[in-house]
Amino acid sequence: MKSLAELKDEQKAEVENLRAAAVRLVRDRLQPQERIIGVLLAGSVARGDARSGPYGLYIDIVVLAEGRNDVDLKELFGPSIEPGVPKHCVKVEDIAVAFELTTTKDLIEIRMKPEAEIYARQESIILYDKTGFLQRWKDTAFTITDEQRSKRALHWFFRYFYLVNNYRIEKWKHRSAWLQLCQNGNEAIECYCNFLFCINGWFIPRKDWLVYLTCELKNIAPGHELILEELYSTVADEQGQTQRFAKLWEIFKWMSAYCKENKWIDLPEPKV
Repeated sequence: MKSLAELKDEQKAEVENLRAAAVRLVRDRLQPQERIIGVLLAGSVARGDARSGPYGLYIDIVVLAEGRNDVDLKELFGPSIEPGVPKHCVKVEDIAVAFELTTTKDLIEIRMKPEAEIYARQESIILYDKTGFLQRWKDTAFTITDEQRSKRALHWFFRYFYLVNNYRIEKWKHRSAWLQLCQNGNEAIECYCNFLFCINGWFIPRKDWLVYLTCELKNIAPGHELILEELYSTVADEQGQTQRFAKLWEIFKWMSAYCKENKWIDLPEPKV
C-alpha cells in the first residue's frame, strides 16, 4: 500500500497547479466580496494527495463569513451542478470547485463538532485571512492536552474490550450468529484504529480514511498492517471468527500494556 508521503511526492506537480488555481480564484472572485472575511483550502488539494482521475476532481474551498446570510454562493457562482452533494459545486473557468460556507461561530465551536469534521478543518490551509481570525483560530483550536489524549484513548479502549471479551463472544457463538460476530469484530477494529489516532495526538478522520491513515502514525502495534490484513480477511463462520477474535484479543493486550505503561489504568494482566 502506498504511503501518504509517496502519494504526495507523486502528485506534487499536480497539487501545485491546483493550489495555484485556487489562489487565483480566491484573489479574483472571493477577496473582492466585502462580506467574505476568510477562505480555507480543504480536502485532497490541501492535504497534498489530489489526483485528477477519470471521474474528475473538485477543489474544496471553505468560505468564511460572520453570518450565513452574508454570502450567497448561488448568486456569486450560479446554481450547484451537483444538487445531491452537500456542497455548492460549480465550474469556474473549467475548474471544478466544491464550495462550503462557514461562519466564525462555526469555527470557534469546532471542538464541539464530530471528530471527522475537526480533522478536516485542522488539515485545511489558509488562502485568505482579512482580519487575522483564521490564523488565531488555527493556532489555538486544535490543541490536545495530555489529559484529553488519555480520556479520548480510554473511551475507545473500553469500547474495544466490551466487544472482544469472552462473555460477549460466547453469547453470539451460542446463537451461531457468525455475521453478528463479524460485525462486532469490524467495530472492534475501528475502535483500535480510533485508539491509535488518540494516543498519537491526532483527531479521528472519516471512516473512509480510517485504516489508511493509521499507517502514518508513529505509535502503532507491531506488525500493524499485517494485523489489519489478517483481521479483514476472515470468513463469517465459527472457525474464521474464533481465529479472528483470538487476534483481536492479542491487540487488546497490546492496548492494555500501552495504557498501563502510561499509568492511565491499573488492571491485572488480561487473560484469555
